[in-house]
Amino acid sequence: MTDPGISQDQSMEMTGTITGMWDDEAIIAARLPREKVFISERISRGGYGEVYLGLFNDETIAVKMLLSETRKSISHVNKFLSEVKMMAMMEHPRITKFIGVAWDSLADLCVVSEYMAGGDLRAQLNKYDETGHQKGFDKTKVKMALHVAHALTYMHSLEPSVIHRDLKSKNILLNGDPDAKLTDFGISRERVDQTMTARVGTSLWMAPEVMLGEKYDDKADIFSFGVVLSELDSHSLPYSHTKESSNSDRKMPDAVILQQVMLGKLSVQFTQSTFQSMTDLGLACVSIDPDARLTSVEALGRLRHILSQEM
Repeated sequence: MTDPGISQDQSMEMTGTITGMWDDEAIIAARLPREKVFISERISRGGYGEVYLGLFNDETIAVKMLLSETRKSISHVNKFLSEVKMMAMMEHPRITKFIGVAWDSLADLCVVSEYMAGGDLRAQLNKYDETGHQKGFDKTKVKMALHVAHALTYMHSLEPSVIHRDLKSKNILLNGDPDAKLTDFGISRERVDQTMTARVGTSLWMAPEVMLGEKYDDKADIFSFGVVLSELDSHSLPYSHTKESSNSDRKMPDAVILQQVMLGKLSVQFTQSTFQSMTDLGLACVSIDPDARLTSVEALGRLRHILSQEM
């Protein structure tokens, strides 16, 4: 039955998309029986999809589905399928485990992945703030950063390398000790001299060259990683220290922040009490010049050294 909100042309295009799924080897290989994927409570909701707690083969899982309104958009459906294919090709202990994809129709199309009981890093940092957890870096936070650096090093070492393009605290999931894993590959791409408009991705974490629509490479992820390091340090959202003026307590508007970052007049800050080596690492990641930033391998090496020698 056709959704009353979808035109006949859209319906035919959607049917072609679903039919085309059968021709994609990665999706066929990852297909799960839809009747064996059980869905319970909603965990989170994003711009075009929502994530539910679920069960598959007696294993607790996370189930991502399109919102009812975005199922009507062929671009959102294709973006969703691109994420499936990207997740299916990656296997690393610091990236959320992809289990499969299931559907009987477009209405119940879903991606199944491992469930991370600790929630996302942004929520954890909010809890830290609420409970008076000490700012700066401790062993736990450095381990989280190390885990993310492992994931980036893996992605950037693939041939062709994969750029996440939406690295932020909300896309880092936690489990246990803590285990930190990278998730949400909805706009990730294999590197081919990328350009991307500033409307794609998450602006406050975005590298200046991406905001400007210039060509970029995996160093764009490194900039975002540096911004995440500032969040781990302060528990606050990026650039929360900025004010409209010297006599105002109001935060600078995002549009002004972005302009200042693009001009090299504003950068993330680190608390004075934190390890100098972590401050140096963070600042080396957020240089306005991509060539001056560390590589993921270099960042990983520094974090390993800090964890083994300074913690």
